[in-house]
Amino acid sequence: MTHPARTALLLILAVALCAGLSGGLPSAGRAGVPPWGPAGPFPERYDLRDEGLVTAVLEQKGFSTCAFMAATCALESSLLRSEGVLLDLSVNNLANHTGSLLRFEGMAPSELAAAYYARWEGPVPARDDPYPRPGESPDYLRAVRHVQEILFLPPREGPYDNDAVKWAVSAYGAVDAAMDFSADAEDGFWNVDTRSYYSTRDELDHHVSCVGWDDAYPASRFATRPPGDGAFLIKNSWGTDWGDDGYFWISYHDAGFGDALAVFSRVAAADDFDAIYQYDALGRSGWAGLGGERAWYANRFRCAGSGAVTAVAFYTPVPGAAYEVRVAGSVSGVSAAPVAAAGTVAVPGYHTVRLERPAAVTTGSTFVAAVRVTTPGWAQPVPVERHSELIAPRARRGQSYVSADGLAWTDLVTRPGDARSNVCLKAFVDAPGDGDTRPPRVSVVASDAGEDGRASVRWALADPAFSSASAVVVLEARDGKGTLLSKRRIPAVAVGERGLWTLPAGWPDGAYTVSGRAYDVAGNRQTAPVVAVVVIRDAARRAAGGGR
Repeated sequence: MTHPARTALLLILAVALCAGLSGGLPSAGRAGVPPWGPAGPFPERYDLRDEGLVTAVLEQKGFSTCAFMAATCALESSLLRSEGVLLDLSVNNLANHTGSLLRFEGMAPSELAAAYYARWEGPVPARDDPYPRPGESPDYLRAVRHVQEILFLPPREGPYDNDAVKWAVSAYGAVDAAMDFSADAEDGFWNVDTRSYYSTRDELDHHVSCVGWDDAYPASRFATRPPGDGAFLIKNSWGTDWGDDGYFWISYHDAGFGDALAVFSRVAAADDFDAIYQYDALGRSGWAGLGGERAWYANRFRCAGSGAVTAVAFYTPVPGAAYEVRVAGSVSGVSAAPVAAAGTVAVPGYHTVRLERPAAVTTGSTFVAAVRVTTPGWAQPVPVERHSELIAPRARRGQSYVSADGLAWTDLVTRPGDARSNVCLKAFVDAPGDGDTRPPRVSVVASDAGEDGRASVRWALADPAFSSASAVVVLEARDGKGTLLSKRRIPAVAVGERGLWTLPAGWPDGAYTVSGRAYDVAGNRQTAPVVAVVVIRDAARRAAGGGR
């Protein structure tokens, strides 16, 4: 949400996505005892500021970047709690590099930030990419931490169903929360004198950070009196001259608060694994089912450096989801492969699971990481990166598979509605030596403009073993004067991946330079770009409808 403006179309789309990500999922009570049960009872009042576990209040400065600020504040708070380290992390880099259609600003589901962190693109220091600079982040900065787990708390079932939020705040730090916000006097939601908020709407149009609570906060302090006492303490992103030095209270009875909550529960050093294999660069945007609460899903990868698969990462939708992990040489071999890890995940979210039985892999070979999952009360157990109004995944045959029984497998892109989908399942490989020490290289081959006036650029990524298996590819097109005309930035590119970039039509006749450069997640950079030339002729005749 902007302060005060916002982008209407993207807001409508993203509000619908935010509401749909958790809507309809089973409550925590249907999956046994959640972790916040034994952790209670919680104190009547709690404030992370009293323990020095919140970072400075940020200011959006007129941009609709609340979702990225809330995620950044939550991660910074988690690091203060777990490491005692104060890191000033870049909101600008996250906002520019979501890989979505938001283009720096717009109401965003927390899954976009989760995807950015999960693919090892961030976090990066704010000093290296200060805010606000829409579209002006460096093409590549290496992440200073790896996020291994993000919990998406179950929606609150009522005004006093608050133990999950209290547990998350007290155990891990600030919670990223979506809410409705309107300061219009006619709505009667915002009390400017007491800095308190109570809404009867559930239109999630703003992201904030929940940093505490007060069970006895008086109902009389709200502009419209809620049915009872109690409120959460909220850190906003509109600067310290707004609210109570940037903070305010929201009633336990607020209609929308508690439907979309995320907390960073495990963060590791940036050297936790040597390589990351992934197809879900843009994160989970949907769930797929195969007729019941149990399903299998798998990703097939080409090994870019010998070592051992030591961990995998995936999403779960409901509390109490049970999983088994297997690694095999082929999809058909999954059912016979030994169980490499198994367990139950108490809280929904993105989870990294270390394998009890690491699986050796060799350069050039194929390996398959697979998960069997059971999701109590939820018949769509498979996490998928699916095309939506905000994201456009890269997907192709031979990558992601699903199965009802682990024996008969279906390529995900052949399923109705999933022609552009990937399974959200990453695999992590450790090398026996020093890991990735050599830069990747992207090649480009350009074709001159055709009858439609569009030129095409084919690109491919190579990386000598041992490879960290994931890179950012940056493609640029410039005119004869060196002016940048078009740019494409592609995150989480796999070794051996190929693609086609189609340049816009309508450019004048002339020669254009197309360049490509790659940067891998291990910090290695292609020293010089590879350059090709595109020639456009007879543009004026085509524009007049004369053809060639």
